[in-house]
Amino acid sequence: MADITKSSSACAVDALYKKPRTRQAGAEIANGDACYIDSNGRLQLAVSTVWLVTGTTGQVAFDGLAANDIPSGTYGEIFGDGAEFEYSTGMTIGLALWVSNTAGKLADARVAAAGTDQPVAIVRSATVIELVRGVK
Repeated sequence: MADITKSSSACAVDALYKKPRTRQAGAEIANGDACYIDSNGRLQLAVSTVWLVTGTTGQVAFDGLAANDIPSGTYGEIFGDGAEFEYSTGMTIGLALWVSNTAGKLADARVAAAGTDQPVAIVRSATVIELVRGVK
């Protein structure tokens, strides 16, 4: 498992067509960081050890990627399911991406121990990912 190196210029490439979710940040969040909305309605950095459990199954908490830098305590936007991001370079098309065990990062393999966790993004080109989970 390796974390994907996020480009310093990570950005949503189809933002005009997707509806972002606006929330207050509960942590310092950088552009392109993986996030989830906590039980207080605040954005937090997604990490493979934080799970949403429904009945006997669960998934790593993930709601989307930050559209820009969001200082803690301020409001910002995340994009989820269906959004495309210029994210990195040299990625393998078709590769599934998962929430990493490093807060805010995506990884090239499942990190969570077991369960029904699903990938959060699919690589669409050497530089673009499409989110397949998160807010709609």
